[in-house]
Order: sequence, then C-alpha cells, then structure tokens
Amino acid sequence: MKHCVLFVHGIGEQTPAPPTAFWERIRRACEVELARQGNPIPRADALFFDYVYWADVTQPDQEDLKRRVGVRTMLRKFLVGYLGDVVAYSKLPYPPDKYGEVQRRFVESIQRASRAVEHAGVPWAPVTIIAHSLGTVIASDGLYDLLKTGAFPANLRLTNVFTLGSPIALFGLRYGLANFTKPIRPKVWVNFFYPQDLGGYPLRALNDAYATAVTEDVLLLPSESATALWGVVRMFAARLPVIGPVLAHFWYFTDPRVIRRIGRTLAEQWDS
Repeated sequence: MKHCVLFVHGIGEQTPAPPTAFWERIRRACEVELARQGNPIPRADALFFDYVYWADVTQPDQEDLKRRVGVRTMLRKFLVGYLGDVVAYSKLPYPPDKYGEVQRRFVESIQRASRAVEHAGVPWAPVTIIAHSLGTVIASDGLYDLLKTGAFPANLRLTNVFTLGSPIALFGLRYGLANFTKPIRPKVWVNFFYPQDLGGYPLRALNDAYATAVTEDVLLLPSESATALWGVVRMFAARLPVIGPVLAHFWYFTDPRVIRRIGRTLAEQWDS
C-alpha cells in the first residue's frame, strides 16, 4: 500500500460502476513517470482506488420530475441534473437530509481507505482526492468537516486534491466572497477547467485564502488535446451553442494533460 486515490463523481446520470478506465489511465501515467525516473514499477495493489458514488441520493427525484413535466431535450436534462443536484445538496433542518446522506457516502469512502491502509500493515498512507463538478464541492465540504472535527483518520494524510470543472467559486456566493476564506489545505491542489465549461472556474482569484491553498489553476484549451485531429474536433465542438459547454464539462477524464499531471504528481511523491 503506497497511496489511496478517491474519486468523487459530479452531476448528471451516474451509475454505481466505478470509473475503471479513468483509473487505469492514471495508473499507467504514474507507472510511465516512475519508469522515466528510473524507479521500479510497484505492484498493482500499491494504488488503492475508491469511488464515492452518491447519485442514487439525488437522481430518483430528478427522474420522477422529468417524467412529470415531460423533460426530453438534452439541455433540459442537463439543467435538471445540474440544478437538481445543487438544490438537493442543501442543508435542511428537517428530513430528508440529502446533504447528510451524500456526505455519509464521502465519509464511508475515507473510512474504506483507512481500513485498506490498516489491512496493508503500514502506519499511514497519503490520500489523493480527484473530484469532478459538484463532487468538488462535496469533497471540499467533507474534508473540511473531517479535519475541523478531528475525525479524519490518523493513518491517512491528505496530500493531493485535483478538482475538475469545479463550481466551488459559485458556492462562494452563498457566504459572500469576503467571508469565503476557509478552504481545505492539502499539500497540492490543482484545479483544472475549460473556458467553455460553464461549471468550471478558477479558484486562486477568489481571495488570498484560495490563492494560498490552491497550488495552480490549469486552463485547458480544447485545441491542445492529445492529437491534432482530436484537438480540431474538440475546438469546433466547444464552439457549438449550448452543446459545447455541456460537452466540455465532461472532457476532463480523457484529457491527457489532466491524466499526466495526476500520474506525475503521484510518481513524484512515491516512496520507493
């Protein structure tokens, strides 16, 4: 056991099936970087992956709403999924406590990582959080509460946070940006966003606290994808009215710049 990597999904229709293809890309990127450094390739179980699945807390009501009001177009489905998740993820003084249930899913993932470290027989392990869309808010809230209350497991170290298409900046409006000054503070926090992604925003510009907590905001241009052809396709797709911003919100999982950066960071921190 060397490193725990937890993925928190975002908005939209999600399934309980973990994102294994995305995980394998990250694993491979880490192995490539380790090999480049001349370090041995670790065993497959040296990276512990876990999936924070919370969509089943919010999706049933959204599907019911779509049926009742006749939602059929992609844009309306996207809006119901996006706004529906945001509305559902709100603290209420009475049941149903969807906010609490979503956060329980996050805490359970942290606990699974802690048990995996204990089972591996090592004193502690670093933790990397990869979160997308509203999942970045869920992860930020969950980590803040665990660290503030001292409930974060003693055998885990919060090391890296990678946020993909994060709307955390928008949630700062709930408190007022002048008061939004208590971000989580991992060792490394890299925030990726496409300019076409209406859900993704830079974070360092919010205030001094976020400028200190966030290591880097990485602007991703669709034209700079893996191959020239794919870059041209994404460049034109991003310019499509309405559809472009929706597509851009989900490009992070196949963007080689995101995958390489995560893999390189894991490799650079590897205790060989």
